[in-house]
Amino acid sequence: MIANIIVGAMVLAPGNCLAQQLSWPPVIKEVMLDNGCRVLFQTNSSTCTVAISALVKVPASRETLLTAGVRQLLALILATPDPGAGQIGPCPPSLRLAASATRDGVVLQVECLPQDLTYALSLIRHQLFDVEISQQDFEIARSQLSRTIQANRRLPLPVAFNTIVQELYPQQPGSWPITGTLASMSALTVKQTRQFYRDYFRPNVTVIGISGKITVAALRAETKKLFGELLPGPEHGGERFTPHPRIGESIRLMMRGLDKSAVMIAGRAPVIGDPQYPAAVVLSALLGSGMSSRLFQALRAEQSLAYTVQAALTPSTVCSYSHVLATCQQSSIEAVRAEIMHQLTDIATDPPTQPEIERAKRFAVNSFLLSQQRNRDVAYYLVLFSSDDPAKGLRIYREFPQLIAEVTGDQVRNCCAQIFRQPATVIIEAVSEPQTTSSRAAQVKPLHCCWQPIYQYSWAVDRGD
Repeated sequence: MIANIIVGAMVLAPGNCLAQQLSWPPVIKEVMLDNGCRVLFQTNSSTCTVAISALVKVPASRETLLTAGVRQLLALILATPDPGAGQIGPCPPSLRLAASATRDGVVLQVECLPQDLTYALSLIRHQLFDVEISQQDFEIARSQLSRTIQANRRLPLPVAFNTIVQELYPQQPGSWPITGTLASMSALTVKQTRQFYRDYFRPNVTVIGISGKITVAALRAETKKLFGELLPGPEHGGERFTPHPRIGESIRLMMRGLDKSAVMIAGRAPVIGDPQYPAAVVLSALLGSGMSSRLFQALRAEQSLAYTVQAALTPSTVCSYSHVLATCQQSSIEAVRAEIMHQLTDIATDPPTQPEIERAKRFAVNSFLLSQQRNRDVAYYLVLFSSDDPAKGLRIYREFPQLIAEVTGDQVRNCCAQIFRQPATVIIEAVSEPQTTSSRAAQVKPLHCCWQPIYQYSWAVDRGD
């Protein structure tokens, strides 16, 4: 099996020994604690650092319209060590702590030196399960998040991403902005935030990934000691997906003060455990990765219509979608939209050529393998792939190069036809003069453009003119 995976990667990248250098597939050790907390280890002896990612699987659908953004607010609080953490000792100067919210959960990330690993694990335990949220902490985080929401209302990409998700998943819990809205920030209270933290931040919905220069045997006892005595919480039901909507005409939003317009087209996409997931990854790479990609060639090389082109896959368990995006002059909007639709229709009708498929697969595999040289990415991918269906997710993680190598042109064609059979289109039209009439843009409350490294293969080039 190991030989087959390495051969698959080598076929995709002739002369590239990266897979062999990384000893792919990796050896992943797993510890399942009695309370449901899962800890995954991937040793990387070639580095002198350690990275830890802890994912609390509390999706955006656990919020409500009036508490939307509470997970991002908690992430802001958790990204700063709580004063109560002083009981575990002084914080090492080299330690880095960060936190963010996605539609699937809240991620706490720590990077440190091997000698500080025990402190880092103790800090994660404290931040995720023992923080006392003060009124001051709450007000500071809420004020910061409110400023972000206000700033995003004036930025075209957050507006476009927020709008496209709500068009694809109307009325679905969790389709609101990850940052929440100004209305939810006004309604949210410190009492509600504390209760949400106590209810949903539990060990039985937590996955911890550790990558770096580590000794797994020594860490087993340490993780059991720190996380094994925590009490689990109640089990929550799965996601309830709304039927695929009948999407009508393009949504056109006018924004002043911009010099570039944007066209975004997206469709519902498969999640990581879906059989179509590898083909969806290849499709995104085919559309928008590198100067040989379909969108770059059609919109830049051949017609010079766009400034920036991009294609990406966001396989969220809440609102999974795949999108293509191009920025352009206001006068080129319709030509860009028509060309993107032409390319999508063409791929959905006729399989791409074999050279195109091989180039896209080579890009996808090489990007994945290169990410394995960064401990922070490795730790994050461990928890990401195993967060929904652990057995299936880790199998896909280990066999990713081979799964991509086996994707065919017909599979990409079928995947494109499925994803973009009823696409949503959002056009951000840049206007220099002040708006004198009300428009739908004034009603849009954009989400924070949270770019997590979940195989969002994209290519962006700006001409600068």
